[in-house]
Amino acid sequence: MNIVIVGAGPAGVSAAETLRARDARVSITMISREPFPPYSPPLMAEYLLHGGDVIFWRGRDFTERLNIRYLSPRTVVRVLPEQKKLLFANGEQLGYDRLIITTGSTLYAPIRTNIRQPHSQGPAGGFHHFKSLSAAQHIQKEIQSGRVKTAVVVGAGFIGTEIAITLNQLGVQVTLVERENRVMPRMLDADSSRLAQQFLEQMGIRILLNTEGVEFFGEHFAEGLLLKSGEALTADLMIAATGVRPNVDFLKQSGFETHWGLLVNDYLQTNFPEVYAAGDCVEVPDRITGDRYVHAIYPNAVEQGQIAARNALGEQVQYEGAYNMNSLKHLGIPIMAIGTVEGEETLSYWDGKEVLKKIYLTRGRITGVRLVGDIKNAGVYFSLMMRGTNVESMKPYLLTRYFNLASLMENARLSSFPFFG
Repeated sequence: MNIVIVGAGPAGVSAAETLRARDARVSITMISREPFPPYSPPLMAEYLLHGGDVIFWRGRDFTERLNIRYLSPRTVVRVLPEQKKLLFANGEQLGYDRLIITTGSTLYAPIRTNIRQPHSQGPAGGFHHFKSLSAAQHIQKEIQSGRVKTAVVVGAGFIGTEIAITLNQLGVQVTLVERENRVMPRMLDADSSRLAQQFLEQMGIRILLNTEGVEFFGEHFAEGLLLKSGEALTADLMIAATGVRPNVDFLKQSGFETHWGLLVNDYLQTNFPEVYAAGDCVEVPDRITGDRYVHAIYPNAVEQGQIAARNALGEQVQYEGAYNMNSLKHLGIPIMAIGTVEGEETLSYWDGKEVLKKIYLTRGRITGVRLVGDIKNAGVYFSLMMRGTNVESMKPYLLTRYFNLASLMENARLSSFPFFG
C-alpha cells in the first residue's frame, strides 16, 4: 500500500511513526513545503533562545531511519481524489492509495499593509510571523546582526505572548498590542490574565490593551504599525501574531467539505473514503463541550495523527475528541490552562500574591481549570475532567494543599468516590 502524508509537523510525524510501527512494509511518502527535516513548531521559542537541533525533536535523520520518502520543499496545490493523485506547484503529479492531510495552519493577519517598495529579500507581506522555521530563522538572523533593538508584536494571544517573552529574553525591547481588554483572552480568565500581565510588565514588556492595529507601513519592509486611534508605533521588528487559519484552501476546488477547517468524521476520515486528516487543519469535537472546531495544540495533533494512520491502514478506531490545554513557559511563574472558562459554578483560591487556582464545574464535573503559580495538581484535575468524574463530594478539598493524587486515591479506597468511574 502507498500512503502519502501531506505535511511534516507533529500530526504528520505522528502519523508516519504509527504507520511504520504497525506495518514495516507499507510505502510512506511525506511532503513538506519547507526546506527542512520535520520539526516541532512548539519548540520554536526554545530554538530562538538556544539554537542547535532542539527543534528537530525526532532527529534530522527521522525520515531516513523510518524509510520514508521525503519530498521537500514541495508544495501541493490540488488534490484529485477521484484519480487518487496530488498536483504540485511545478506541475508534477503523485499518486496514492491512502492520503493523510496534516497541513496545519498558517498566519491569519487581518491587517492591511502599505509597503511602498517591498524588498525581495524581506519577509512576505513586509512583516514577520512565527509560524514556520523559515520565519524564525529570519527573525533570529535580524537579532543576531544587532539590527533589532525594539519590536512590536501584534496579538497578545498564547503565541504572541510567547513571542514577546522570547524576544524580551533575547534583549529586545517589546511592545505587545492587543485589541481585547486582557492578555491571552481565549486562554485565561480575567483574574489569571491580570496576574500574567503583571509578570509580563515586570519583565519590561510594554502592553497596550484595547488597542487595534490596522496597517503595517514602511519603505522596503514594515517599520511601523498604524493604530485605529491614529497613533503610529515604530520599531526595528514588526511581528503579527493575530491568529491562524487552517491550510485547507488548496482543497476547496477538489470537493472536500470544509468550514473553517477540514471536516472529518469520528474516524478522522474526510468525505472521500481514501483521505484522512489530522492536526491543526481539521475541525473535531471538543471532549468536554461537544463543539466542533480546530484544536490547535500539540497533544491533539499527535493523537489525531496516530488515529488517522491506524484507520488509513484499515483499522476502525474512533476518535473521542480533542481538548484544550496550554502552559506558558519562560514567564518566571508557571501558568496552566485546561478546558473552558465556563461553568455553573466556580471554585477559586488566591493567596493574594502569585498563586491563583480556579476550577469550573458543571453538574458536579470539572469543565475547566486555570492555575497560576502552582500547577502541581494539573495532571490530577485534567484526569478527573477527562474521565467526567463527579467531584461534588471533593469540592471542599479540591483547591487545598491537602489535595493531591495520593489523598485522592486514599479517599477513593475508603469511600465510594468514583475516581475510576
